[in-house]
Amino acid sequence: MLSPLSKDKWTYDTAAHLAARAGFGESPSELDRWTKQGMDATIQELLHPDVDQTSLPKCATPNQLADLRARVKQATDSEGKKTARRTLRVAENQGFYELISWWTQRMLTTRAPLLEKMTLFWHGHFATSAAKVRSPYKLWQQNESLRRDALGNFVTLTKAISRDPAMMIYLDLASSQAENPNENFARELMELFTLGEGHYTEPDIKESARAFTGYRIDRFEQFRFAKNQCDAGSKTFMAQTGNWDGDEIIDIILRQRVAAKFICTKIWKYFAYEDPDAELTDRLAEIFRQNYEIRQLLETIFSSEEFYSQRARDAIVKSPVQYLVEAGRTLGVSIPNGFTLFIVYQRMGQTPFYPPNVKGWDGGKSWINTATLTFRYQLARQLVLGIREVNQPHPATTPQASPSPSALASNSAQPSPSKQAANTMAQTDNSSGQSGISMAQTENSSEQTENTKGQKLKVMAQNATRLPALPLAKLVTTEDRADPEAALRRIYARAFQTTPDPQFFSRILAVVKEKPLPLSDDAIRDLVALIMMTPNYQVC
Repeated sequence: MLSPLSKDKWTYDTAAHLAARAGFGESPSELDRWTKQGMDATIQELLHPDVDQTSLPKCATPNQLADLRARVKQATDSEGKKTARRTLRVAENQGFYELISWWTQRMLTTRAPLLEKMTLFWHGHFATSAAKVRSPYKLWQQNESLRRDALGNFVTLTKAISRDPAMMIYLDLASSQAENPNENFARELMELFTLGEGHYTEPDIKESARAFTGYRIDRFEQFRFAKNQCDAGSKTFMAQTGNWDGDEIIDIILRQRVAAKFICTKIWKYFAYEDPDAELTDRLAEIFRQNYEIRQLLETIFSSEEFYSQRARDAIVKSPVQYLVEAGRTLGVSIPNGFTLFIVYQRMGQTPFYPPNVKGWDGGKSWINTATLTFRYQLARQLVLGIREVNQPHPATTPQASPSPSALASNSAQPSPSKQAANTMAQTDNSSGQSGISMAQTENSSEQTENTKGQKLKVMAQNATRLPALPLAKLVTTEDRADPEAALRRIYARAFQTTPDPQFFSRILAVVKEKPLPLSDDAIRDLVALIMMTPNYQVC
């Protein structure tokens, strides 16, 4: 089931499969290099990347908003307090827009794609929302903490998260008192972060909540332990009695056999496919349980024949982040920043730092429904032509995470990811009429649906600049423009990073051959947009 992939099966296509799953896609030249150096060397390169030299975001300093918060407290009349709160919200929102842009740019340019992909995974696993944690610094700090241990040890990572100021605010741990323990973190620690439902009792929640009392945040926005506010008494947790502290509770949890399987199943579904066989996840859990080393688990997964099997090919619907970052990395489209990027993510159903709830995003097939696919359909053309980017919107209303795409999806049985995308695309074709809807039109429709939340999106049609259209020099040569098949092969290699599927390739080629030769810039960009709109492009 988990036998290693034989060396003779390591090809350009298997390298491309790994690039899309363990990162955000790679260029044809990089995939050629991976193919030549072999699977083992490539996996080790992913697992042990060079140090990332990405600069820090603007919010990476504690207490940047302290003065604005003080003004709210010091305001003596209702109008003054209202003005101070509005000014604070504007500053908080701008900080979050910049933080989202900073992480997106990091994913776009990183030479450590697996590290960022796992940081994204843990961001959804240990979900924490800026809608409640109104501190860009704390969310950046958590993002760095996730990245630091993303490929390290799961026990270390879980303990770090229990002390993370953003998580402590999100699940009310920072206000938990010895005489009145708050149970939110203790419950989610077991239900969502380590064991899954049904593997703990209500008394376990109550007893473990006592162990996490005394966790506080100091004036520098860092964790501190208040010993005098901690319940240091005896606790009986999972049939074990002792003066357990928070770290010891986590140790007891992770000694439960179900914990390793819970994490392994989730990671396999993230990288390979849904509904893995119990035999497979049992074997992964057996390996992971030995020391909870994440690198060792990923090496086992990425080296296995099952990971490259036909069942795993085109089995994952690209998340909004994957869709956008991959398009930027492999095709070279310009990705917007700031408020525009926030709205793009929101409309697609996944806004970094704004998960819909503590469970995070459902992922998988839930990314695709008529609403989200319609927006992908519109966005593809705008990215290729150059999207309009708002300069300084500063909306005063607190941004809200978009609802989980699954909440908008049909309840009907869903087919495979590629077939589901095709079915939904057909609905989109029938309902949208045309694909060339401008961002201004999209923004206006967004404004109508968001009016009940007070979100004024008409500002997006003002004070905006258009980003550069897709550069074509790296996509096609002058000679390619006179040869439709050669041009399509080059673009296909960038978009799908695999050997062309003959039937799909021929259908796209038939469209290209209708264009006058040599192919104009507009014709080539139309071709790229068309490819990005296909069901095939929605999966990896």
